[in-house]
Amino acid sequence: MFSTTVKDTWAELKRLKNDPVLAAAIIVIMLITSYFVVWPILKVISFSQLGDYLKLFTYPRWYHAALNSLFMMVISSISCMVVAFIFAYTMTRLNVPFKGLFRFITILPIVSPPFIVALSYILLFGRQGMITKYVLHVNFDIYGWHGLWLVQTITFFPYAYAVIYGVMKSTSTNLEYAAYNLGATHWQVFKNVLLPLCRPGIAGGVLIAAMSVLADFGNPIVIGGNFNVLPTEAYMQMSGMFDLKSASVLSTAILLPALGLFVWNRVWVGKKSYVTVTGKETSLEYFPLPPAVKWTLFGFCMFVTVFILAVYGVLVYGAFTKTWGYDWSFTLENLTYVAAKGREMVNSIKFAAIASLASGILALPLAFIVQRKRVGINRLLDFLAILPGAVPGVFLGLGFAMAFNGQPLHLAGTSLIMVLALMVWNLPTCYSACLAGLQQISGALEEASLNLGASNITTFRKVLLPLLRGAFISGIVVSFLRSVTCLSVIIFIYSAKTSVGTVSILGLVQNGEWGSASAFTIVLISIAFIVLAAAQLFLKKQGRSIEL
Repeated sequence: MFSTTVKDTWAELKRLKNDPVLAAAIIVIMLITSYFVVWPILKVISFSQLGDYLKLFTYPRWYHAALNSLFMMVISSISCMVVAFIFAYTMTRLNVPFKGLFRFITILPIVSPPFIVALSYILLFGRQGMITKYVLHVNFDIYGWHGLWLVQTITFFPYAYAVIYGVMKSTSTNLEYAAYNLGATHWQVFKNVLLPLCRPGIAGGVLIAAMSVLADFGNPIVIGGNFNVLPTEAYMQMSGMFDLKSASVLSTAILLPALGLFVWNRVWVGKKSYVTVTGKETSLEYFPLPPAVKWTLFGFCMFVTVFILAVYGVLVYGAFTKTWGYDWSFTLENLTYVAAKGREMVNSIKFAAIASLASGILALPLAFIVQRKRVGINRLLDFLAILPGAVPGVFLGLGFAMAFNGQPLHLAGTSLIMVLALMVWNLPTCYSACLAGLQQISGALEEASLNLGASNITTFRKVLLPLLRGAFISGIVVSFLRSVTCLSVIIFIYSAKTSVGTVSILGLVQNGEWGSASAFTIVLISIAFIVLAAAQLFLKKQGRSIEL
């Protein structure tokens, strides 16, 4: 069987001689993905020796950091999944008010720097917090694992929501009605029909939440206190002690559970069929739930919404306060500081824009080859495209710092290394968007174009590209939003000339300049929403939208 597979693969590869343009495109894609995806990963893993890796078990601080990371990943992923599932169920299954507000709440954390929420919690619940000191008059310590758990749940549940919502929205209600007609209760339908059908969404949501929590760097630094985790330990080894061996060991320790999560995701979802929409049936209206259940779920979503609005509201308030906790008078000095840091803001936008566009340009032909062409290495190309999604940001950033700090390609301290790292990090996002768009386009359109005498290039340019415009732009916009608020990928590779907004915000938070950090964050969030609104307006004219 193996020899037959090898022969078939070789036969498909030999056919590329008849299509030199396709062969050249595959070679270029393979070189780019191998050099900028695989090579940095191998560089980090191979940098240290076995004795260095054994320190994870013999050095107590690292051992406890690994356990803390796993513990926080598990509890935060579960809480993210629960909150995301309730929001998705409420949005897709219930007829309740304020759905537009709920939708806004699920977008807000995505377009803001992940760690800035931790600052708001300090401003609200710290020793000088508005609620703890001035309302409740208590001395409450928000720092530690409990505060970090709360912050990470609020920060990352929207990522899980986006996946679960997409699956739940496309699930037909016909099977649910069939179960009700057979006498099943609401709980039985939920447990035995809806949950199994939502398994891909739940698995995908847990995966992306767990990956985000595992690689989270900013929140633990800001609010973790003495609760050390692997990303912060790697950062201290790299930036404080310049110990590359220790940083590589700690980063690899983050990579292993991340890859394990991907394997678990594939095994748990398995090869079962989850198709309920065949195109030959009409999905009925959702079956009404008891009022007590309906309004309980609505109340939960409203509580989370008000909580998040308070968190971001205090951030806006803090942006115009002279000294948080001491001098509450109004000032515009914080915005003056932001203006003085114009270069960092420009860098954030410039690097994010170039990197997201480059990701889209690389992902589009890659998705086209994997989806439409049988070249013998489709699975390998697909693996290379999604591999960066399995790599934590701090690991990828450290890989770029090690791989491109000398010959043959010295990029350390340049703008190019920032763009390339963000491009690779966003490749799975753009690739998935383009792949989904291609799956919705019938191959008959291309066959008709080829039968009329058009070449492959002409067919791709005049038939597929116009139809893929919406998916292409969606991938680029989502990549831009992720890049402009990213910290973990670039924390090891930025220089004084290439510093970006998120690095400045982190520095301000660590120096206690919370007002300036708040102002900087508000400006970044505003830019992100302006870009998102412009993209939504453009795609709305084409009958499409960006799903976050």
